[in-house]
Amino acid sequence: MAKVTFKPFLLAMMEIMFVVAQAKDIAESLSDLERTLAEISAFLSKANETHAQLKGYQGQPTTCERGMGDDVTKSYPRYVIMSHDGPKRQILCDTHTDGGGWIVFQRRATGDVDFYRDWTSYREGFGSLTGDFWMGNEALYNITDKDPYELRIDMRMDNGREVFARYPDFRIEDEANKYRIQFGSYSGTAGDGMAYHNKMFFSTFDRDNDLYPDSCAVIRHGAWWYNSCDYVRLTTEWAATEIKLGAWYDGMAWHQVSFSEMKMRRIQLV
Repeated sequence: MAKVTFKPFLLAMMEIMFVVAQAKDIAESLSDLERTLAEISAFLSKANETHAQLKGYQGQPTTCERGMGDDVTKSYPRYVIMSHDGPKRQILCDTHTDGGGWIVFQRRATGDVDFYRDWTSYREGFGSLTGDFWMGNEALYNITDKDPYELRIDMRMDNGREVFARYPDFRIEDEANKYRIQFGSYSGTAGDGMAYHNKMFFSTFDRDNDLYPDSCAVIRHGAWWYNSCDYVRLTTEWAATEIKLGAWYDGMAWHQVSFSEMKMRRIQLV
């Protein structure tokens, strides 16, 4: 009987086990490599996201001026909060609309800020620059008293249509003159609702400066440059969860307003 040897068989089994071990090591290495690549990818993605977020804030503007939104190399965010030497306080700058450079002094969007306030509140301002707010009449005077400004009012009607009204030569007088408003001729898509309020004094429920026998601020539940009484209601009772919106008269019909921003921009003289 021929002698059976297991040596070749054992050698073959050892080679197979060695190959399997190597394959396992390779698989584990590949798995580790995949995890490493995934971590690197996540890191780069986060870095790119952070860079994109910071891109607009690096070299953040310190002045709110016309044309800042035209420079595509700046990539400023839509709104930038910055200091202003006029009222010596922070202001909200719209850097995009029509080239940017607009100082926002009123916003109604959510209805979570009560605008039915007294003379002092409107003089000093209230609300938050990141939400609904009124900058303050004293700040409006301090800014528009030094340089020529234009007024722009952006609105969204309750049907979703976005419109604006624009007026040159915008100015607010001092408190002694009851923060009277002045502006020039209308242009835009909203209709000339503000014309009725030109050269009117500001009124609150505790300071009746309008031309109506009774207090328009009390009747309309909000302060404004009332005539007798109004064609514009952007500070009246307003609630996003109820049918309480602002209003604008375009010369032919009233329209409800679900969003409003009043802003001003310094006119650059040639």
